[in-house]
Amino acid sequence: MSIPNLDPDLLRAFVVVAERLSFTRAAEQLNRTQAAVSLQVKRLEERIE
Repeated sequence: MSIPNLDPDLLRAFVVVAERLSFTRAAEQLNRTQAAVSLQVKRLEERIE
């Protein structure tokens, strides 16, 4: 499966959330707000649907 225009930042946000098991802890690691990380994961979900 090929996903055109996949933004690596979106994938990184997803991976860090999965590793940390927390949007809040992922946001801290990525130096972003929890809302920003949540939005990135949502955008990734929309692109792979």
